[in-house]
Amino acid sequence: MLLTVIGGVYFARHPAPGAVDGWLDVVGPSKNLFYRWATSLRYPACILLGSVVCAVVVVRRDRVRALACLVAPPLALIVAELAVKPWVGRRLGTGLSYPSGSTVGAAALAAAAVLASAPRWRPIALVLSAGYVAWMSAAVVALGWHFPTDALAGVAFGAGVVLLVDGLSRVTADTWSARSAGGA
Repeated sequence: MLLTVIGGVYFARHPAPGAVDGWLDVVGPSKNLFYRWATSLRYPACILLGSVVCAVVVVRRDRVRALACLVAPPLALIVAELAVKPWVGRRLGTGLSYPSGSTVGAAALAAAAVLASAPRWRPIALVLSAGYVAWMSAAVVALGWHFPTDALAGVAFGAGVVLLVDGLSRVTADTWSARSAGGA
């Protein structure tokens, strides 16, 4: 998340594509159906449904983590779209582009899926989730919707929000448990 904030401060003052956008632009312009299909998974309804699935998967093992998996991905998307994008103000065409909301949602959902996975399945979940995020990132750049730095910032922000919410949830639950045990 810190990288997204640093980039946001920079791009708020220098919104044009920079050197990093040039050397990271390895995906050429495309109207490929493969990319269009990937971006169909960016809609808030998909992120919300994925969050519910992640929460259901983990709720029996860890209620605190289930709450984080349910709340964090939609929260990341809402904060990116309603606060970060307007604050930075970077545009590509007519729309705000930094950070990419599509990659925020993908990375947040991917992070929640990894956290929700049983420990023995976590490496597989990590590989599949990383592939999903890379596919979404490549798609939004190839379709000309975002600069590469927009996509990278979205990945950092989405995963960062989920990890932050998960950590804060754990600390809060542990604090409440300790207070309850001490007071009993």
